[in-house]
Amino acid sequence: MPPSRRPLVLSRYYVLLYVAVFAMIALFWSHTSTESLAARTFLFAATAGYAALYTAPLWLLSALLERFLPGRSDPGVWRTALLYGVAFLGGSIVLLGIYADYRLYELYQFHFNAFVWNLLTTPGGIDALGATEATERTLALQVALFPLGCVAVLVLLHRYAERGWTPSRRTIVVSAFTLFSVLAVEEFVYAYSTHTGQEDYLQAAETIPFHLHTGARKFFKRMGIEQSAVKELRLAGGTVDYPGHDLPATPVADRPNVVMLVGESFRWDLLSPEITPNLWQLSRQGTRFEQHYSGGNRTRMGMFSMFYGIYAPYWYSFERQRVAPALMNFLREHDYQLAIHTSQSFDYPELRHTVFAGVPEAQLQELKTGEPWRRDTQNIDDLIRKFDRRNPDKPFYGFMFFESTHAPYTFPEETVLRTDYIRELDYMKLDLRDNIDGIHARYINAAHHVDQQVGRLIEHLKRQKLLDKTVIMFTGDHGEEFMEKGRWGHGHGNTFPEEQIRVPLVLWLPGQTPQVVTHRTSHLQIAPTLLEYLGVTAPSRSYSSADTLQQPVENLVMGEYDYMGIGDGEHKITFPYTRSAFFRYAVFDANDHPVATEEGQKVIAEKQTLVDEVVRESRRFVR
Repeated sequence: MPPSRRPLVLSRYYVLLYVAVFAMIALFWSHTSTESLAARTFLFAATAGYAALYTAPLWLLSALLERFLPGRSDPGVWRTALLYGVAFLGGSIVLLGIYADYRLYELYQFHFNAFVWNLLTTPGGIDALGATEATERTLALQVALFPLGCVAVLVLLHRYAERGWTPSRRTIVVSAFTLFSVLAVEEFVYAYSTHTGQEDYLQAAETIPFHLHTGARKFFKRMGIEQSAVKELRLAGGTVDYPGHDLPATPVADRPNVVMLVGESFRWDLLSPEITPNLWQLSRQGTRFEQHYSGGNRTRMGMFSMFYGIYAPYWYSFERQRVAPALMNFLREHDYQLAIHTSQSFDYPELRHTVFAGVPEAQLQELKTGEPWRRDTQNIDDLIRKFDRRNPDKPFYGFMFFESTHAPYTFPEETVLRTDYIRELDYMKLDLRDNIDGIHARYINAAHHVDQQVGRLIEHLKRQKLLDKTVIMFTGDHGEEFMEKGRWGHGHGNTFPEEQIRVPLVLWLPGQTPQVVTHRTSHLQIAPTLLEYLGVTAPSRSYSSADTLQQPVENLVMGEYDYMGIGDGEHKITFPYTRSAFFRYAVFDANDHPVATEEGQKVIAEKQTLVDEVVRESRRFVR
């Protein structure tokens, strides 16, 4: 093979790779609400510049290898194989990286970030996605298409090297210089926008995968340009100073047993006589909270708010420092026998390091293999068995986390309530709008199965005459959306739609009369309520950020991995708290639709005192 032919093949290959990368980045455009011509021009420029950023290093590496490898004039096979191998491997990695980010962004509206890295590296993280075998097969096929495509292009270019357009080195260099100049201008505009709060440009930049997030605060300050954007905010970082031990309590001769049951992604409208008859019956005998909300739209923050009664930003410091909640410390200090079960994992999310920190491993049971509905059934079997084998002279604490209602929503065929469910849930092929009703039917069937397991446990307690000696709570860690607001699932970016945060709460407290609570309540109030019932006399605000469930919540505070939300019933104000995104407020109306900029600014101004109060509370338990 003549030496001149190889650079020609590689030059054409990288030109085509650039076009492919540009086209893939352009797929993200449909997810931006940018409307102004200037912002759209900025988005086009960013796409052109970043496509060059992702492909030019490969072309440069090939050019350097071509120039400096020994035997430059040697047309040997080894040299061609090496250079083609670099092109093939590099091109495949770039395309796969952007494609994976696109699939992620399409589902959840965020790019690869610290959360995704945590998901990939934490044991149980991948399993928590609930991907079906059909999804894995489709994903493997789609992933294989990229390296196969790169190989096919190289083979065709090599075979027909004498035909077609011949890009000169000068043309490529000039094009690369032009595109990198465009990228430099785009990054300057972005840095200026972060300094001055130009929302249109920032929203456009959010859709670019692996954006550099260039900043130039010191430069603009030297230039005399005043920072008009809101400054960054980092909450709840530092050494934990949390009063989780030695809460004063009234002496009680016979403390009640406590059973806490949590359904994954279990939203409020699943609680009904048809879908969940056992829970509905329990809610009629105990207390049903009709406007109850999780402290977040993710399992971490939902569980954290439930057990600690404090805000989402504390998760990171508490997890790093292995700080247990006051509720669990109280149970252990008062000699409760613990039987803690999950059909998911205690490692992902990291409940082993937070909610159940310090609990002996012998008291933790996690079932991670097999169909989720089978795991739920087995866990209830085992929880009942442990209840029967407990020491009757000591109180018992049981916990169960149901996984059936996590996508892909599993259930045994003999318990099907909705027969119109979609049979195979392949995430990679689904047209959500055409299939969402069938997906929702799966969800309802899974909830019905969970209810049957709860019913088995309640019936057993009745037969053993233990119901009047046992506190029973059922709720969801967070909700689930089925395209009501344009998305499926939960945990999407900086939004907290009603469907993702509103959950049922059923509470059976022996000795209390049945009631229906219609005022708004929050997961933040669960731990204070349980501790007060168990005899704790310390004010709830001394160890949490909430009162008991009998008090209405005027303003909901919720969070996810990077964003906090504050809801007053008319609006939700959200903002980042981890520096993972440019700081700015977003405002949504009562129907979870983003409001116009001017109205949003007015709402923020009116609620600034409330926002400042939430920020202060998010720093109270660290120093």
